[in-house]
Amino acid sequence: MSEKKWYKISLFVGICVLINYAGKIFAQNLQLPLFLDSFGTVVAAYVLGPLCGAMVGMTVNIIYGILYSWTYIFYAVVSAIVAVTVGICARKGYLKNLFGTLSISFLTTILSVVLSVPFNYMYFDGYTNNKWGDGVINALERMGFNPIISHCAGEFYLDFLDKVITIVLLFLLIRFYKSRKKVQKNAVIGILLCLTLGASLFQGMGAAVSVHAKEKKEVQEENNYNTYLQTIYGRENGIPGGCANDIVQTNDGVLWIGTYGGLYRYNGSEFRWVDEYESVKTVNCLYTDEEGRLWVGTNDSGVSIFINESIANVVSEKEGLSSDSVRCITQSSDGEYYVGTSSELSVVTLSGGLSVKRTISEVTYAESIDADKNGNVAVVADEGKLFLIQGGKVTASYQPLDESAYVCCLFQDELLYVGTSENQIDVYSVQGETLEYQKSITCGELSNINSLYPYEDTIFVCADNGVGYIEKKKEFQAVEMKQFNSSIDHMLVDYQGNLWFTSSRLGVLRMCKSIFRDIHYEAAEDEKIVNAVTEWQGQLYIGTDKGLKIVDTKTGAGVMNEWTELLSDARIRSFMVDRKGNLWACTTGKGAIEIEKNGQYTIYNSENGVSSDKIRTTIELKNGDILAAGDAGLTYIKGGKVLQNIGEKDGLLNPKMLCTLELEDGTILAGTDGNGIEVIKDGKVSAKYGKAEGLSSEVILRMVADEDGGGVFIVTSNSICYMESDRSIRILDNFPYFNNYDLVGNKNGMLFVPGSAGIYVVDKKDLLDGKEVEYQLLNSKSGLENALTPNAWNYVDQDENLYFSTDNGVTCMNLNHYNASTRSYRMQMKSVEIDGVRHSVKRGEPLYVERGAETIEIFPEIINYSVYKPYVSVYLEGYDKAPKVMQQGELSSVIYTNLPVGSYTFHLAVLDSKDQSVQVESTYQIIKKAEIYDNWWFMLYMVAVFAIAVTYLTWLVFHTQVQRTLNIQKRELELVKKQLEMGNETVLTIARTVDAKDINTSQHSARVAEYSVMIGKELGFDEQKCSELKRAALLHDIGKIGIPDRILNKPERLTDEEYKEMKSHVVKGGEILKSFTLIDNIEEGALYHHERYDGKGYVHGLKGEEIPISGRIIALADTYDAMTSTRSYRKALSHETAMEEIKRCAGTQFDPVLADLFISCSDEIRAAKDDPDTYYPKYSYLQKMIYETR
Repeated sequence: MSEKKWYKISLFVGICVLINYAGKIFAQNLQLPLFLDSFGTVVAAYVLGPLCGAMVGMTVNIIYGILYSWTYIFYAVVSAIVAVTVGICARKGYLKNLFGTLSISFLTTILSVVLSVPFNYMYFDGYTNNKWGDGVINALERMGFNPIISHCAGEFYLDFLDKVITIVLLFLLIRFYKSRKKVQKNAVIGILLCLTLGASLFQGMGAAVSVHAKEKKEVQEENNYNTYLQTIYGRENGIPGGCANDIVQTNDGVLWIGTYGGLYRYNGSEFRWVDEYESVKTVNCLYTDEEGRLWVGTNDSGVSIFINESIANVVSEKEGLSSDSVRCITQSSDGEYYVGTSSELSVVTLSGGLSVKRTISEVTYAESIDADKNGNVAVVADEGKLFLIQGGKVTASYQPLDESAYVCCLFQDELLYVGTSENQIDVYSVQGETLEYQKSITCGELSNINSLYPYEDTIFVCADNGVGYIEKKKEFQAVEMKQFNSSIDHMLVDYQGNLWFTSSRLGVLRMCKSIFRDIHYEAAEDEKIVNAVTEWQGQLYIGTDKGLKIVDTKTGAGVMNEWTELLSDARIRSFMVDRKGNLWACTTGKGAIEIEKNGQYTIYNSENGVSSDKIRTTIELKNGDILAAGDAGLTYIKGGKVLQNIGEKDGLLNPKMLCTLELEDGTILAGTDGNGIEVIKDGKVSAKYGKAEGLSSEVILRMVADEDGGGVFIVTSNSICYMESDRSIRILDNFPYFNNYDLVGNKNGMLFVPGSAGIYVVDKKDLLDGKEVEYQLLNSKSGLENALTPNAWNYVDQDENLYFSTDNGVTCMNLNHYNASTRSYRMQMKSVEIDGVRHSVKRGEPLYVERGAETIEIFPEIINYSVYKPYVSVYLEGYDKAPKVMQQGELSSVIYTNLPVGSYTFHLAVLDSKDQSVQVESTYQIIKKAEIYDNWWFMLYMVAVFAIAVTYLTWLVFHTQVQRTLNIQKRELELVKKQLEMGNETVLTIARTVDAKDINTSQHSARVAEYSVMIGKELGFDEQKCSELKRAALLHDIGKIGIPDRILNKPERLTDEEYKEMKSHVVKGGEILKSFTLIDNIEEGALYHHERYDGKGYVHGLKGEEIPISGRIIALADTYDAMTSTRSYRKALSHETAMEEIKRCAGTQFDPVLADLFISCSDEIRAAKDDPDTYYPKYSYLQKMIYETR
C-alpha cells in the first residue's frame, strides 16, 4: 500500500476518533439523552472494516478513561462490539435500505445493553451516569417496576436512540455519497473535520437570578425632634438587663444592640437575644464596615465578625490582639481596621486573611475612634488625650485647653469634632501631620459628651444628661429627652429616619416622627384635663376643669389676660365663636359667657333669666339666635337678652342636654342624657326619637350633620347611628367600636371618631353603605400618648388641623395627613424551614428545595421601626392564586405543604393601603428541584422512544409475513399484467384483421378511436375511461369479420339483401365482444354505433339517452370518418362539409351535446385528419399500452 494511502487512512482514523470524542463532549455538555460517541466508530467500520472501527471506538473510551475516570475504559468492549457488528452487517448489505439499517441499530442496541448493564452495576450502582437514562430508571422504579428491569430499560433508552441516530446518519451519508459521484473522498474527510470542529466549539451559558427591592424616595422635611414620639425599651419590653452600650444598623436595616448581657437583634417587632455563640457574651461596642460586616467588640472575647448574621471570624489575643476587652472599632480609608482595646491600639487587616497587622503602643485604652476619607484616624484615649494617626503611626496628640478631658471624636466635612468631659466640642482641621484648632461649640446644659453622630447636615451630641444637635450655621439645640436623660452613650438614625439612643442605665430610646403634636402650656396637674379647645383672635383657648388657658399660636407662649382671670377656677365645658366673631364659653357654675371682640363680655346665668348655671354647649341658629343647652334644658338668647327657656315644664321629660343641632328647616334636635333626642319646632317640643325609632341608646353624646348625604350622624353611649333625610334612624353596626365620643369628617370622605380606644379612621361611604369597613386605629402605638377626654369638644381649623381635648393637655393632628410619613421599608426572607430543618436564605440567590420536601415554612420579615404598621402582602407566584393581604402585626410564617416541583417567586410587599398599589416589594426565587421525569417533555421522550421501539419490533415481527404477502401479490400482479398484455395483443390482432379484411377502411378503427377520445376528454373522462373508450372504438367494426368479402368489398351499391347482411355486423360484433371481460362494456361500441339519436338507427332502434354514451360517441366519430374517407362507391367529403352535415344532423342522428363538442374540436380534428402519422401512427397507442403492462 502506498505511503499516500496510509497517510489518508491515518488522517481518516484520526478524524473519526475526534468525531467520537467531540460528540461525547457535546452530548454531555448539552445533557442529551444519547452518547454520540460512536459515529466515528461506525463510519470507520463501514469504510475500513470491523477491526479498524473497533480500534477507533476503543481509543475514545481509553482517552476518556485517562482524562476523567478509569472506569470508562471497560466500556471499550461495548464500542468494539458495535464496530464489529456494523462492519459485518455492512458487508452483508444491510445498509442498502432503511429496514436493514434499523435492524443493525436494534441489534447493536441489544448488544450494548447486555454488555453495559453489568458495568453499570459494577461502577454506578446500576445507573447510567446520564440524567435521561437515570430519569427513566427512577421513573420506572416509582411506578413499581423491578430494579433490574428499570436499570436495563434506562440503558436501553439511551443506547436505542443513540444507535438509531448514529447508524441512520451513516445510512444517509452513504446514500449522499453514492448520489454525488463527483464528490471525492478528500471532500468527505473535510466535511467530517468541519463537523468535528463545530461540535467541539460548544459553550454553555448561564443566567443569574436577582432579588430586587424597590423603594420610593421621600422629600426631606425639616425635623422638630421635640415633637417626636419617644419609646423606651428596657427590662419590661425588650432588653432584660435594662441597659445598652451601643447600637448599629446593618445593610438589611436590622438593628443590633450591644449590652453586658449579650447581643440583641431587633427588626421593629421582636428583640432576639443572640446567644448561640460563645464569643459573644458581653458586648462593649459595635461597628458595621463598608462591606456590611458586623464587628462585635466584647469585654472578654475579642472581636467577632458577623456575615449574614453568622460569625465568620473571631480575633482575640490568640490571634495577636492587644487585649480581649475591646472598646471601639473603625475602618480607615486604606481598608485596615483600628481596634481600641483596654490595652494598646491594634490594627487588623483582612487582606490575605484575617490577621493583626501591627500594634500602636502610644495609644492605650482607646475609648473613641473615627477615620476620614484622607487616611487620617483620630483616637481619644481614656486619659482624655486626642491622638492623630496617619499611615499607622501617631503624628500628633492634643488635650483640651481647660481642665476638662477629651471623651469622643468625629470626622465630618473635613473637620474633626472632639467632645469634652464638660459641655464643649472643639473643632480642628487636619493640616499635614498636625491638627489646627478652629473653634469651640458650647452645648448648653449638657455635660460629659459621650459620643457624636453625623446625620446629613446635622451632628447629634450624646451626653450623660441629655441630647442635642448642631446643624450647619446654626446654634446648638437641645432635645427634650423626658425620662430618658441619663448616661446616653451612643445613637444612630435608622434607614427610616428614626432616632435611637442607648443608655448604660436606661436601655434604648426610639424617637420617631408622629402625626400628633402636643400643645405645651404651663399648668398644674389638675389643669391638664381639657374639656374644650378653640382658636380665637390668633390664640388657642383651652378650657379645663380649673379654668382657661390661652396659648399664642405663633410663639407657643402662654397668655394671661382678663379672660383667664375671669374664668379662673371655672369648669369650662365648651367654646363657640359666632358669626360676629364673639367667643362663647360654657361653664359649669358660671353659666355662659359671651366675650365680644371689643373686650366687653356678658354673663348669662340664673340671675338674668337662664334656667341653669350649668351650660354645656351653645350653637348659633340660622336667624342669629344663640341656643344654649344645659342641665335644665334649652335657652334662646339674642341681643344680650334671654328670649325663652324650654325645660321640663315645657315637655322635656329629661331636661339634661348634652348636645344640640339645627336642621336645614330650622328644626332643633336636642340630645339628652338618657331620653334620646327631643325635637324642637317653633320653640316647642314636637317629637322625640328613642330606641323605638331606631336609636341604639338614649344617651346622645354628639350629633353631626352629614353635609353630603343630608342626614345626621348620632354618637350614642354604645354605638353610632344615622338619621336619614326622611328622619328614619338606623344603627351603623359595621363600625368597629362602641365607646365613642365625637365624629369629625375631612374633605376626602374620611371620618375620624375619637373614643376611649383612640381615634378610628373609616371611609364614610363604606360605613353608610353597610360594607365591612377597613379602619385604621390611631392610638398610643401611633403616637397618641394622652387619653382623649370623654364628651369633650374638639376643634378643626381652616387647614383641617384637629385639636383634641385630652387628659394631659391638647393634642393636634392634620385630618389629611393622618398616616405616618414613612414610605421606606426593608424586608427580607431570612430563613425557611423545610420539613422542620431551618435553612438560611441569602439575598440574591435562589433557594433550592429537594423534591421530596413536604412542608416549607417561610419566615418573612418587615423591618419597620415607625409607629405606622402598614398593610403587607405575601404571594407565592406560581402557586397562590392571589396575594394574601394583612396588617404587619398579623404577619407570621407562611406554610406551604406538598408544593409541586417547579420554580416559584415569593413576593413580600408593603402596600399603600389594603388592596392598593405596591409601595415596596422584595422577591425571592424558590426552586423545588424536579427530577427529570417530573417534566412533561421527559414523559413525552419516554413514550416516543418506547413507541419507536415497539414500532420497529412490530415491523420486524410482521416483516416476513408482509414480505411473503408482497411476493404473492407481485406474482399475481405479473399474471394480471400478462393477461392484460395478451388482451391488448388480442385487440391489436383483431384490429389488424378487421383492417386487413376491409380494404376501404384502412386505419378507420384507429381514427375513430382517436376522435372518440377527443370527445371523451371534452366530456371530462379520466384516463381510465378514455382508455376503455379507445379500445371499444378500436373494435367497433369487429363484427365485419362475419360479413362476406364480396359484400364488404363490393364497389357498387349494395342490394337490400346485402345491406341487411351488412347491418348484421353490429350484432355479430356484440356477440364476439360479449365474453371479452378484460375491458368493461367493450361491446357497447360494436352494438350501438349505428343507433340514431332520434331512434331511427339500427339494430335496436334506441333513441336519446337510451343509447350508451360510448355508442353515441363512437357513432359520431365513425360517421365523420366515413364521410371524410374515400370509399369504393364515392369520394371523400371535405372536413367543412362533414362538419356542416354533423351540425345539420345534431338532434336527429347525433347527440346534440356531443355534436357541439365535436364541432368545437374542429381544428384539432382537421389536424389529425391532415397529418395522421403525427397524431396516430398505425397502432402505436395500442402497442404503447401493451408495453406499459409489461
